[in-house]
Amino acid sequence: MDRQFAHACKHLLWAAMCFLALSFSMPAVPANPADTSPEPGSYCLKTDVLLVVAEELSASLDLTMRSRTAWKDKDPETAITELNSASTALHLAASRGAAARTILVIDAIIQARTGDNYAQMLAWFPLLHASLLTLPDDATESAAEDLIAGAEEIMQGEKTGDPEVFLNQARHMLACDGLDMPIQEAMRAMDTLLTQLGQGKQVKDNGYDVLLDALRSALLYALG
Repeated sequence: MDRQFAHACKHLLWAAMCFLALSFSMPAVPANPADTSPEPGSYCLKTDVLLVVAEELSASLDLTMRSRTAWKDKDPETAITELNSASTALHLAASRGAAARTILVIDAIIQARTGDNYAQMLAWFPLLHASLLTLPDDATESAAEDLIAGAEEIMQGEKTGDPEVFLNQARHMLACDGLDMPIQEAMRAMDTLLTQLGQGKQVKDNGYDVLLDALRSALLYALG
């Protein structure tokens, strides 16, 4: 009986040793193997902020309609006034949220560029870094910060390249394409209309349509 018990214990010990050897030889598998790299253009607002954006987009839409009515009634002065108000509401919508605010700072820095003299651009980087600090400490913020640091190094002569490329990549990293793209399209259409109205030029029949379609797309996203 004792010999049988000892024999069984040997088998159990051998099986345990084999299991331990096999477990040590197997490659470690991460608990979450999914790729966590941030996707540019997918950094979108939460519902409560989107609803505020929707309010401002609605105001911009209403003011644009009023401008179009004035233009049809051959009242260019009122058309310009209403469209300027619509532009203000649209720019407010584009600034909502920490990421959107940071994007606008990046846009301002790009506009400050004068050739290869980066002094004026660098003067705004403390403000940009302050805006970055208001973002959640996540993978998207980290990726954007790395891109902005790369642009800054180029401007300071530590690396070669075009800093604007890095800044635009950082901008896209913080953007929400579903909202940002129609808003940018609306801004371009609005600028075109304001230029035409201000210079007394003939507004194309579809000039307001392009703007209204872009506002509709942005508003649908904000409400969706």
